[in-house]
Amino acid sequence: MSLLGNLRDKAVEALVRNNELVKRFGEVQSISIDSEKGTADVSVLLHGEIAPLQFRGYYFFDTADDGKTDVVVRKITCERLWINEALDFWLNKTTLRYTLPGITGGIAKILF
Repeated sequence: MSLLGNLRDKAVEALVRNNELVKRFGEVQSISIDSEKGTADVSVLLHGEIAPLQFRGYYFFDTADDGKTDVVVRKITCERLWINEALDFWLNKTTLRYTLPGITGGIAKILF
């Protein structure tokens, strides 16, 4: 993987690890990113659980109206059926957009 590709993946990883919604429900144990497929596999130990659960986020990069680079999460799945159903109900064909900060956004823009 190229240095720039590695920076892009690190930006996605940082976005997941520092996301307030993720922190509210649990603690990230590990992240595996496949930038070719646009997926992030995340192991999260949810508060009150004894074992981590596996989530998969499907994402892509997009340029926002203000010219900044956003990571757009189009779908999130989980290995637990009821959580998967809750995510489908909550997102309901909605996407989540997160603006990449500073130079990270510029680098991602160059790559895409």
